[in-house]
Amino acid sequence: MRYPYDMWAHLIAIDNPYDYTTIPEARELWHLIWRNIFNFIGISSSDILLRAKIIHIVQSLISFGTVYLFSLVVIRNIYKKSDKLHHKYMAYWSTVIWFTIFSTFSMYYHHTWIMWYSISYQITLPLFWYITALTIIIYLENPSLKLKIFYILQILILSLFILQIHSMEYIYYILYLITLSTIYFNKSIYILKKYFYILIPILILIILFSKSYQAEDTRLLDFIYKAQFMDLYNLIIHEGNIIVNSLNRSTSAINELMYFILFMTILLLIFIKNNFIDTDKKILIFLIITSLFILIPLFSFSAGLSALLTKINVIHRIYYSSSLFILLPISVYYLVSRFKNPLYIFNISIITILLSITLYSKYISTSHNYYKNILSLKESIEGDKVRFNLSSSEIKLIGDKLHLYKNKYNNSLFFYARPDILVVLKYIYREDVYWRGRRATPSLEEFNKFCKINDIKNCVIFKTPINFPEYKPYL
Repeated sequence: MRYPYDMWAHLIAIDNPYDYTTIPEARELWHLIWRNIFNFIGISSSDILLRAKIIHIVQSLISFGTVYLFSLVVIRNIYKKSDKLHHKYMAYWSTVIWFTIFSTFSMYYHHTWIMWYSISYQITLPLFWYITALTIIIYLENPSLKLKIFYILQILILSLFILQIHSMEYIYYILYLITLSTIYFNKSIYILKKYFYILIPILILIILFSKSYQAEDTRLLDFIYKAQFMDLYNLIIHEGNIIVNSLNRSTSAINELMYFILFMTILLLIFIKNNFIDTDKKILIFLIITSLFILIPLFSFSAGLSALLTKINVIHRIYYSSSLFILLPISVYYLVSRFKNPLYIFNISIITILLSITLYSKYISTSHNYYKNILSLKESIEGDKVRFNLSSSEIKLIGDKLHLYKNKYNNSLFFYARPDILVVLKYIYREDVYWRGRRATPSLEEFNKFCKINDIKNCVIFKTPINFPEYKPYL
């Protein structure tokens, strides 16, 4: 909640979509939904910090549920003959790992995905996991016709929603769909022949994708249409090198647990020929391939190709499309399955591994990235280090000082203040202020000039209270 990070743009857009926000109009559906929810339950726009807390909690719970469902669906299709309780434990630990494994760094802070994006329209990432889970259920589990129709309708509606508000996650879905249908190629052909009417929703999805995809500069298709393949290759390598050298954020995104998961996956592949338990190799291959999506921003060709499909400055988000978080529970469970009471050994092993990796990351590793991820989640619970720049007592002090100003002038006032105080005056106390957007820091000279040009009489400089903490943007 440090000001003026991006979550403030979303909170402001929920309050007033026309108030100096740069959010594309098509993406305001998410803000409209939350605006209507808050209006319905009676949480006014002056409770902007409470709104932020509610959004964070609700979207975190949605994230937990969707990631858990995706993990459960994949796991029960890999280990079809294992106990359902075992499936649930593996899915639970996969979800815990998802919350701790993905992160990035911005300005001054290193945080997990949920801390950066829970107050934003990037709820589309959890929704991607959800529609992918439904797709796998339809594809591999043969539900009843009514359930198939119900799932397909959900996929279509949520696809439209994702395409409308943040379409990058739909690329992930298309990649997963291509991977799944390729691995199960014979089944794909059989389904298309038997249920040819399935082509209709597929075509609808393709049309929606082509019309609604919001990348600012999707250049890949242009090169293909014009058959400029050498120019295309050169541009892929050029932009890929830029990403690898400066834009992929690998120094904060790649952590110690990821390396350990790679090691455990290699062990799984070595021992899988021993057939400790019955394992569906095809869905395991699907899981491994989609886990490797985490490598896309790390190599010039894959990074550059992705940059031409989306935007070069957001390629680091492709890390979040990886299903890597399921591989550790899958691998550990397979290796302990030959022992008595495998579920007990599995749970103890996972806890031991996560604690060991955390300690290794804290005391031995040079990057400390996984430990930073754990700290990020810890701080989200404690609140002090991730709250708004000013405490509740400091916000109250601003209100007291505001009351004094109003008593002094007895008129409507037009305030100038430093940015964090300004946002409190504008969005908590609903005062008229000299505001030019969350990133703008207009000077006192600009304020005076504005008052003079517009003949505003009661222009007041709101003086920073004594002993107030120093304000630094984003810190």
